Amino acid sequence: MGKASRDKRDIYYRKAKEEGWRARSAFKLLQIDEEFNIFEGVKRVVDLCAAPGSWSQVLSRKLYLPSKQSPVSKDGELPLIVAIDLQPMAPIEGVIQVQGDITNARTAEVVIRHFDGCKADLVVCDGAPDVTGLHDMDEFVQSQLILAAENSLQKYFVEKIQVFCIAS
Repeated sequence: MGKASRDKRDIYYRKAKEEGWRARSAFKLLQIDEEFNIFEGVKRVVDLCAAPGSWSQVLSRKLYLPSKQSPVSKDGELPLIVAIDLQPMAPIEGVIQVQGDITNARTAEVVIRHFDGCKADLVVCDGAPDVTGLHDMDEFVQSQLILAAENSLQKYFVEKIQVFCIAS
């Protein structure tokens, strides 16, 4: 098959690199928004399991940067985007990064402080654990991550879950 890896032949991998996205998963969130208009009226967003940051980049480009560049926007009206992950991420304009565990109440408290005690308008999560190669183990760990994200939503971040979507 030559020297090209599978990723380098993938159209979304190449497109992501050309457009400056950190990962091709950015296109999943862009497509979800295109179909369901999930960003409309959103002022407070949490990105769970955010690293490497492609979904946070989408949020910044679709919510924060247009508001910042708008002549009628004021600093207090800019959308707040908080990204949470166990791993550190390179900075993204308009995104507050919290290095922490989404299942930990202290991490949630930090997020809620950034929102001045309010809950989020939107929570996104494209988390996936590191794979071990043991299918049953990987499937179990993935399901636990999904449950943790849903529990965090209910406990800390939103008043009512209206849509819980798993993009794979």
